[in-house]
Amino acid sequence: MADPSQVRRITWRSADVARVLGLAFLFVFVWRFFWMVHSAVFLAVLAILIAIIIHVPARFLSRWIPFRLAFVLVLGLFLGGLGLLLVRMIPQLVEQASLLAVQLPEQLESVRTWLREKTGRAASSDALSQNINQQVGALARRFVPLAFNAVTTLLGSFAIVVLAAFLAAEPQTYRDLVLRAAPPERRDTWTRIYDEAGRNLRMWVLGKAASMVAIGVVSYIGLTLFGIPGALALACFAALMEFIPNFGPTIAALPAMVAAFAISPITSLYVAIFYFVLQQVQNSITVPLVERRAVNIPPAALLVWQLMLAVGFGILALFVATPLLTVLVVAVRILYTERVEDLQRWDRRENEVPATAAALANPPEPPDDDADADDGGGSQLPPGSNTLGA
Repeated sequence: MADPSQVRRITWRSADVARVLGLAFLFVFVWRFFWMVHSAVFLAVLAILIAIIIHVPARFLSRWIPFRLAFVLVLGLFLGGLGLLLVRMIPQLVEQASLLAVQLPEQLESVRTWLREKTGRAASSDALSQNINQQVGALARRFVPLAFNAVTTLLGSFAIVVLAAFLAAEPQTYRDLVLRAAPPERRDTWTRIYDEAGRNLRMWVLGKAASMVAIGVVSYIGLTLFGIPGALALACFAALMEFIPNFGPTIAALPAMVAAFAISPITSLYVAIFYFVLQQVQNSITVPLVERRAVNIPPAALLVWQLMLAVGFGILALFVATPLLTVLVVAVRILYTERVEDLQRWDRRENEVPATAAALANPPEPPDDDADADDGGGSQLPPGSNTLGA
């Protein structure tokens, strides 16, 4: 039993208490600040991803033309493509909304008739009309907030594109600016994190961009064959939702099914089957080729991460969940996992050294030559030798 007089007592000094309270206050302040500006942080991440899409083709074209000229050309094509899509999509959206406003009540009446034929119980027409009127009234009350959110989204999109253009024009400048904030003795480690995370993000973004274009084209062809109004707008929405793993394809199918329901319920069923098959093909081909090679993240871990961000920060977090997890995985691997493995490897090496030293200090005893000589009554000769030759 230890001597009570030799037991070391742990006491808290005033400086220790002040340090702990200061760290707790700093953590609460940083978390509160992030909670207030998390939308800006997510928009900045989206700007970085768009900057990668602009910078990589410009850098590729810079093999033959100056980078500045290549950058202006790629940026012009990017903005022109976005503008053309908006010009083509807005009339289709207006037309589709008008068709839904006219045809949706008729389709609801058809559903009521179908239910009456199948169940023998007719739904109350007055109750159905009252429910529709309530929904229309709620939509009218929310029109101003929706319009305000649409304007805010447009302004935010413009800010994202401008920030992406600045980042894509001079990425080395911002890279040096970030690395200068790291301590000099840790700058090599943070440089490695920056480079590996940037390489993984670049591979993922380029693969995801190709997948988005493919999904958009296939969706437009399929919806056009089904005769769905606003096929271009729905295809662009499907391409945009392709950016969100796991949840994106399901979200993209809902407005297409609603638009197809305005034609007939059976068409809506066909559209649902079309999106289901498209999602299965996408999960079987594009996900293994694009995401798992660029970002080695288990699907279950990614799904839990997406749910956490979506519940905590809203729908915008789904767009940046995978890029953020990619950077986090690289940082944890370099800062923690590799250091722990190096320490374990060093501990095993230190444990092996005493064993080797003990073996050298106590070598095995040599065989007894006299015993060998007595065994068999003669000396042991190597094969092929004889006594004459000896």
